Parts: sequence; C-alpha cells; structure tokens
Amino acid sequence: MDTTPRAKPAARTIFVKGLLNTILGAIHIVGAFTFEASNIAGQGTPELRRDYLVWFFGVGVFILFTGIVDLLCAKELESGSRLAWRTSFASSAFVAFLGACGVSLYGISPPLQLLLTGIVGLVVLAASQKGFTAR
Repeated sequence: MDTTPRAKPAARTIFVKGLLNTILGAIHIVGAFTFEASNIAGQGTPELRRDYLVWFFGVGVFILFTGIVDLLCAKELESGSRLAWRTSFASSAFVAFLGACGVSLYGISPPLQLLLTGIVGLVVLAASQKGFTAR
C-alpha cells in the first residue's frame, strides 16, 4: 500500500508513543512487586497494601496494553488505514485521560508521560486525519 504524506508522521509519532508507554507499563508491572511494595511496607492493613499493589499492577497492565496497541497500529497507520487511525485515537484519548487523572492525584512523576504522549498522539492524529482512507 502507498504511504500517504500525512500518515507517515502520525505513524512515527504513534510508534514512539507506543514504545514509551510499553516501557512505562513494564516498569509499572515490575515496580508493583519491587519498589512500590517496599514503599508501602508497614503502612495500613495487609489487605489495603495488597489491594493497592493489585491496583498498581492493573494500571501497569493497562499502560502496557495501550503501548502494544500503538505499536501494532503504527504500520497500518503508515499505510493510511482509517481503522488504525480510530484505534490509535481512542488509545491516545484513554492514555491522556489516565495521565490527567494521575497528574491531578499524584503529581508530575510518571503520569505526566502518559498525559503528554496522549495529548501529542491526539494532536498529531487530528492534524493528519485527512490522510486516512476507509481501508
């Protein structure tokens, strides 16, 4: 399939977004059992610590999932696929929303990456919208 001029920069941006968020998701998952578990050791009840770590792990799985979705969509975006555009747009919206919630609750540590990559994804995809077809 031919690459459309507007689709190529969008595909590259979504690929980088996917790579960054896949790495962040993997760190989040590993962190649930290492540094985050040690950060909350001795705080609250054992059930509360367990529930918090399950939540922390689940957020990591979601971040990893959206990163993998972006990586899988990047090639199809380059070819101008409308379905890949819609999927990447939804992924960017969810990541931006999760990042905004995280920044408002926890400050600008890792949630800021989600907020920024989500917003950049939305902006680039919106700017390139006319480069995608019904394929």
